Amino acid sequence: MKILKRTAALAAVAVAATALLAVSVPAQAATSTVTIWGDQNTHDAVFPALSKWAKTNKITVNYVVKDFGQLRAQSITAIPTGSGPDIIAGAHDWTGKLLGAGVIAPVSLGANAKNFSKEALSGFSVYGKLYGVPAWTENIALVYNKNKVSKPAATTAEWKKAIADGTVEVGFNATNGDPYHFAALDTSFGLSQYKRLNGAWTSQIGEGGANGAKFADWLAAADGGKALNSGNSGDWDTLNGQLQDPNSKVAYWITGPWAISALESDHAYGKPAVKTTALKPSEIGVTVFPSVGGSAVHQFSGVRGYWESVKVPGSAKALVVGKVLNALAGSDIQTAVYKLKQLIPANQVSVAKVTDPILLGFGKAGKAAYPMASFVFQDTTWSTLGKAEAAIISGNTQGKTPADFWQAAIDTLQSTIDNS
Repeated sequence: MKILKRTAALAAVAVAATALLAVSVPAQAATSTVTIWGDQNTHDAVFPALSKWAKTNKITVNYVVKDFGQLRAQSITAIPTGSGPDIIAGAHDWTGKLLGAGVIAPVSLGANAKNFSKEALSGFSVYGKLYGVPAWTENIALVYNKNKVSKPAATTAEWKKAIADGTVEVGFNATNGDPYHFAALDTSFGLSQYKRLNGAWTSQIGEGGANGAKFADWLAAADGGKALNSGNSGDWDTLNGQLQDPNSKVAYWITGPWAISALESDHAYGKPAVKTTALKPSEIGVTVFPSVGGSAVHQFSGVRGYWESVKVPGSAKALVVGKVLNALAGSDIQTAVYKLKQLIPANQVSVAKVTDPILLGFGKAGKAAYPMASFVFQDTTWSTLGKAEAAIISGNTQGKTPADFWQAAIDTLQSTIDNS
């Protein structure tokens, strides 16, 4: 899952303490060093602006680069021992797991709250409490090569034909599937990963029933899921190369803004290797998803952001960590990140400054996107749905019809959630 891409003025210590975090101020003198754990990409995007802000405010920010795939687990292990970070940088759907492990504390955005959409905030919220500071947003869209497509598919009929013709690719693993990217397809059958109530996720899986049966049958169809160009198992160079390659029939890619910089670079894929050249920004199109199943498409949106260690509130460094989080929430750093790495800011003051047509295309395509859920059991949901999708596409349904196999997987998943 993929998915996977400020500074407000601080008037006084008392104001800073309440503007972002509700903390108990200790009697000890506060430390001026804050440790952040995050991946390399986040470091490269954020640290230039953050370090400049920190120097001005006489704060030392110690950013420790961690492997993205190991970061969450390492934080869960380290924080209880006191050796972990003060701030974790990651993807919003980690929230449930971090909260379940007892390693993060609630936050309050204070005056900055009005600058974030309900969708961005909901990604870091669990049972009505906010646990994270949104940094930037990302959602998938339909990316296409304008040299191959003069006018992108816009209707159900056009989209079905594009898929049936093998012109659509998705980073699909033949064993584990990819329910994150497939949400652009299954939701068009009237499904959603969980049922929603008053704009929020419930813990009831929303992938079953008659609409789920229709989706499963489509996955198994020769001109449906089987026709998707997914034999690459998500190999990055293959995905980029096929879309770039003028001799490949692949014209569309179900992907997110993180793929754009790669499309603008040279690649080689396959054996023997086929060399492809970078696409110009003007040759890359981004558009909304047509509906293959007839209902509205609600692909997932993701929000990158920051959590505060549960060890910080009440500690000697509570105030200085609050200042850093407040700066990360503000428009100055978020705008700087957009200008440096072309990441869509979560802060709406910064969003208003976005002019890049490709990013604006993602923004338009993501208006109906749903933020990924952040339940403690979310990893189980991703795994179960992904493996079921992969099995249906490959025909390994254990003697069951695709619809029955899909429903059985959902029933098992729901039982696991209910008993967790």
